[in-house]
Amino acid sequence: MSATVPLVHKRRLQSHFGFTGLPFRKGLKAAQMFDSTSQRELGQALHLWLEIGGMALVTGPPGVGKSITLRRFANSLENTRFHIVRFAQAPLTPVGFLRSLNRQLGLPLRRHTADLFDQARTYLNTYAESQGPHPLLILDDAEGMKTETLDLVRRLTNWELDARDRFSVLIVGTEALQRSMRHPGLVSLQSRFSYAASLRPFSMVDTQNYLRFHLSQSGCTDQLFHEQAMRHIFLISGGVPRTVNQLALQSLIQAVVAGLDEIDKSFITQVTNANPLFAGFDQ
Repeated sequence: MSATVPLVHKRRLQSHFGFTGLPFRKGLKAAQMFDSTSQRELGQALHLWLEIGGMALVTGPPGVGKSITLRRFANSLENTRFHIVRFAQAPLTPVGFLRSLNRQLGLPLRRHTADLFDQARTYLNTYAESQGPHPLLILDDAEGMKTETLDLVRRLTNWELDARDRFSVLIVGTEALQRSMRHPGLVSLQSRFSYAASLRPFSMVDTQNYLRFHLSQSGCTDQLFHEQAMRHIFLISGGVPRTVNQLALQSLIQAVVAGLDEIDKSFITQVTNANPLFAGFDQ
């Protein structure tokens, strides 16, 4: 979720602040990343949902941490109990989705769409009986999926008039996905969700702890960002972690340019007003 910085500047940033590694980077494993209150609550709720099974919907603003929460959740599941089939970016069209799904399941690609559908549906609905683990289909970045594709996912769960959920589906995307779900053609899909939630941005406390966490992970023990500076970053970012990363990294870069060892609120204001993405926030 951080911006790309050339290696020479990484070294200059690290040497200036005494970092052992660049903070606010994407390279951390899911288990090593900051776990906010909202992310932790969502992860717990998803575990509880799996006891019920069926279909679930998770939405939230871009950059709020949906994908990392999903990675952490999926990594915590026992592979002896769950067979996870995950799309990091859900295919948009019905044919593209069915072809990708069959490929993910290790099934042969058929010429006709109906054959692809029947093959995948049979596999998913009989897998637990033949193999043991309960299949969990995770569709991330699903906001671009067409109405027909979303309804196709629902139809995959229909099996011989059986009311039992033989596999589970978790659909994840931005607020655009939430709007798509209101389409009249998806009324049947809406009624199938046994759990639906929206991932909230960080609170102010979580934002402060997030900044401290990344600085600590990078070997910084000093209070590099003043308390009011962190509060200001929260106000500007709205608690969206990707935006927090942008502001923090931009501030670090400009602090090196200005020869500063600490970052206060007034400096954050200077940085945001000079940044075309955030200019005018304080005006």
